[in-house]
Amino acid sequence: MGNLVTVSPWAAISFAARRSKQPSHVAVAYIGQRGDALLPLVADSRLVVDASLSSVRGVITHPGALLKLRKLGVRIFSSPLLHAKVFAFDSVGFVGSTNASTRSRDHLSEAVVRVKDVPTLADIRNYVDGLAVDELTKSDLEWLRKQYSPPSFSVPEVSDKGHRRLLMQIMKADQQGYSGHQVQPPSGAWAELFNLNIRTTRLPTLKLRNADTGSVIARRVVKHTLVMTLDIPEAVPGALLEMQEVGKNRYDYRVVTPTDRDFKKLDREVKRTPNPLRRSGRRWIIT
Repeated sequence: MGNLVTVSPWAAISFAARRSKQPSHVAVAYIGQRGDALLPLVADSRLVVDASLSSVRGVITHPGALLKLRKLGVRIFSSPLLHAKVFAFDSVGFVGSTNASTRSRDHLSEAVVRVKDVPTLADIRNYVDGLAVDELTKSDLEWLRKQYSPPSFSVPEVSDKGHRRLLMQIMKADQQGYSGHQVQPPSGAWAELFNLNIRTTRLPTLKLRNADTGSVIARRVVKHTLVMTLDIPEAVPGALLEMQEVGKNRYDYRVVTPTDRDFKKLDREVKRTPNPLRRSGRRWIIT
């Protein structure tokens, strides 16, 4: 059983965080500039947030606050499009509407359910563990901090899409290499979305999140004689690859096959959208 907290829910959450002796499990969509003060988590706690590029550039997640928490030993994970707010401390948990921001604390009408039963606390921890698949390093957060620019106006708390997006056809010629699931974005796509070209000396390893399953993989960009390739496990000829930039060397992706519901819509888009950078061969666009 639990009880509903509608008066100063952040006072209750922050108090529970400060009292905790063991690592906490928290998934909260957005972290404001003072979010580290609202969530004084102990070392080895797990914190899952939407630290995607769109949320950072939309100034609803503050990388500086995440860096402060990481300095204290908190493990930070990103889950784009996360909208949950759940907290599990030593012997108490909260489930509700509260983002970790002073706007939530001081201005919004929030409500959380406080729970103390062991099974529910275990469920919260398991839920957070299931989301904690894409851990952000200090370098990742410092890069995100450079993308953050405080606005001079109020910003709504919503994050519905990333920034630059690649949509391209997967061709039979892509089936090469050990895995047989290599894709070969054209040089224009490499330059526009990834800021890479065939002369780049040190090619990066990309963190790729499957937007359908949430699984995260690391794949190195591979240079061949004339092209560069990237291993996408689900890639099959005749399908479409859609990728969105969500962070430094981080991309959400999905492979859309002809039997998928939105294949026809995306296929029309890639065929009808003008692309002055395309020379020949496969169709692709950057939006």
